[in-house]
Amino acid sequence: MTEPGTILVVDDDPELREGLKAILDQHGYRTLEADDGLHASRLIDQHRPDLVILDMMMPRWGGLAVLERYCGKSGAPPFIMMTATDGVRHKGYAEQLGVVGYLQKPFSMDRLLERVGRIVPVPPPPSDAAIDTSIRCRCSGCGARIKAPVHMLGQTLHARGASSRS
Repeated sequence: MTEPGTILVVDDDPELREGLKAILDQHGYRTLEADDGLHASRLIDQHRPDLVILDMMMPRWGGLAVLERYCGKSGAPPFIMMTATDGVRHKGYAEQLGVVGYLQKPFSMDRLLERVGRIVPVPPPPSDAAIDTSIRCRCSGCGARIKAPVHMLGQTLHARGASSRS
């Protein structure tokens, strides 16, 4: 059996990071996570992941600073940049620094998994393995933990009976 690829998920939003990590884990990848670019750089140097999924805007070091650090370095992992901004200039700069993919939030999990699969092949799951297509998240109205379909990642969802006003 092939070893699963290692993917580092970097985002300052813990719920998004947890959701992405859960989906990637369910699809057979080994995952690491970081909440900012500084922590991500340490993990990249220590663990040499096969891919880094990187948010552009984060405290301390943002995604562009991480890309600048690894641009042109031998053995640097490939990066997929994700962002909530639609800045063409930022996208162009990220591409100059070598990103292999650029995703505008919110994005579909199918789109993310397709891009990830092109870079890091996933080992085939055991024949009896079932893939859970849901995530755990928090209601934006009342804070309750709720289960939601994967396609809702990055969208607003409220628990039953919770106010839709935040």
